[in-house]
Amino acid sequence: MNQGLKRLAVVTTIVMFFVLLAGALVTNTGSADGCGAHWPLCHGTFMPDWDYEAIIEASHRGISTLAGLMSLVLAAWTWRAGRSRPLVRWLGVGTLFMVCLQGALGAMAVIWPQPKAVLALHFGISLLCFSGTVLLTTLLYAQEGRALAEPSPTFRRWVWTVSLYAYGVVYLGAYVRHVKASAACLGWPLCNGEVVPPLYGLTGVNFIHRVAAGLLAMMVLRLAFMAMQEERKDLRRAAWLAGGLVLAQVAGGALFGMGYINVATQQLHTALITLLWGSLTYLCLRVLPAGTAATPPALAGKRTGLAH
Repeated sequence: MNQGLKRLAVVTTIVMFFVLLAGALVTNTGSADGCGAHWPLCHGTFMPDWDYEAIIEASHRGISTLAGLMSLVLAAWTWRAGRSRPLVRWLGVGTLFMVCLQGALGAMAVIWPQPKAVLALHFGISLLCFSGTVLLTTLLYAQEGRALAEPSPTFRRWVWTVSLYAYGVVYLGAYVRHVKASAACLGWPLCNGEVVPPLYGLTGVNFIHRVAAGLLAMMVLRLAFMAMQEERKDLRRAAWLAGGLVLAQVAGGALFGMGYINVATQQLHTALITLLWGSLTYLCLRVLPAGTAATPPALAGKRTGLAH
């Protein structure tokens, strides 16, 4: 593949990461109404006054626009250059579609008030945009001519199970943030001094997220230990990276329970879950069976050997 295309994919992935952080910053600082009910303008102008919330919201829109333009170029380039790689072409187009969908939902949220459950979905769609560029970059840099050992069926199924479950946990976490329930469970690991607090209101939402996140941590750690039995180093490294990230994420959640809820800790929480999701989606791609559309032509049908 063209080196320019590969570099564009890497840069687009980085920009997508910052789009997620910028969107989280809007929510964490309460800047969603920073531009009023105007879209795409901000208070009727391209350059808002030097108002804190307006600048944050306008900056988010600016970096999202940049991500959209880069996704458009990436989709067109991959469609032209990836004739022999169907998944590369469709990942480019699919990522562009998700970016456009995210932009449309963002515009709707500005013009028409949305329920918190819908607002939480925005973060999930942004994660799909990010993972789309991660997977596309992975495929573009895949080394042709190298045979890959097949992962065990059990490991493959567990990777997909953990990833699908993780997406649900992330959505629940975004919902906690949007309904401002982050401080509803004080203390850690207990919630307001109780093993099981009343499961209603904001406390119930926060506690359910805690339990779901704890289960996710155990599932990811099991994945990391299962990867030790796999022959391929790429699977082992990605699984242990996910294990480290989920432990860091648990520590970040504990800080919330201890009262350390501020923009810095919330942004760190977002960055960690984004990287964790990226590592899990990378694993989903890498455990696909040989001979699928994800496999470069020179790898298809080769089921032996090790990846280093």
